Amino acid sequence: MGPIRTRGTLFYRRTVIGGIVISLAIAAAACSSGDAQSETSDLQPVATSTSAPSSTPTTEPQPTATPQPASTPLPVPDLPNFVEVAAWGSDLRGDLLFARPNGIAVDSDGNLYTTEFQGNRVRKLSPEGELLLEWGGSGSSPGQFLAPTGIAVGPDGSIYVSESGGSQFQKFTPDGEWLGSFGSFGAAPGGFQSAMVIAVDDEQRVYVTDWGNSRINVFATDGTFVETLTEWGMDPGKLSNPTGIKIGPDSMLWVVDRGNHRIQRFTRDGELLDVWGESGSGPGQFRVPTSINFDREGNFYVSEVDNSRVQAFTPDGQLIGEVAPGTFSGPHGLTFDQDGALYVMDTGNDVVRKFEIQ
Repeated sequence: MGPIRTRGTLFYRRTVIGGIVISLAIAAAACSSGDAQSETSDLQPVATSTSAPSSTPTTEPQPTATPQPASTPLPVPDLPNFVEVAAWGSDLRGDLLFARPNGIAVDSDGNLYTTEFQGNRVRKLSPEGELLLEWGGSGSSPGQFLAPTGIAVGPDGSIYVSESGGSQFQKFTPDGEWLGSFGSFGAAPGGFQSAMVIAVDDEQRVYVTDWGNSRINVFATDGTFVETLTEWGMDPGKLSNPTGIKIGPDSMLWVVDRGNHRIQRFTRDGELLDVWGESGSGPGQFRVPTSINFDREGNFYVSEVDNSRVQAFTPDGQLIGEVAPGTFSGPHGLTFDQDGALYVMDTGNDVVRKFEIQ
């Protein structure tokens, strides 16, 4: 599909059909210096090894194709009326403070699991925000964390936590019992230069975005390394400092290509299907996108650090609208519970926020 103009916004989409890539305009820019330095907006990966730094080029991504004539867009639904019903952390409740909350996931009972980039812990909360359990602490021993950034619940209820500082991921029971640690620092297959965000599918495969190596490492749920998907680059199908990753309602792999300021959709074997986005601050554009998740209708939501917002799109990439505009500071993780409530990690404000549709 070529450019789609939705509510005054030019939004590009790229589709791969039969292995033939249709040209697309993708304007992308490297993360701003404010992204790398702002204490209240973004969380940068933490290097813990003295090995050579990542060889990922730092030049600004450039457009790679020419846009095609626009096709007729499908009708765009109205954005659901999200009303904030709760917020936990910061000064809102003195007994539940967060230190740069970022990752969030929900289990089949509606309980929430959160990670904290600076707090180096996992917390388990009830849907009402009651603290049920926490574990972790700063360190490299089993069950400890170094800058955890992602969390996912597997089909069997197991909890998976990725660490940007530890360059690994760990597996736990829902009660916090340690089951194993997988991965190590490096560029070899299965190694990480900052393990960022994690997703688990229903076929016992674990997908972890690798910031420094600009790729996706795939493991079995027992920790066995399976394969590496993608590589660094600015062309469609390649990645630059990827962060968010999610198995969509279509069973495909959706990836936040953060350094290229776009979203890409792949098969679970790494075949490119679609590309959306361009660098900018206008509606439908992205500036340092971070996380992605889906509502019950299959619409996808993307958080952005530099634009401090959460935008919603139809499954085919048309902009629907913005959630609670002007109220976030560098948001990261997103998740929906079984009732359709949206939870957002408002990282810069050290708050976990809950929105319900009314």
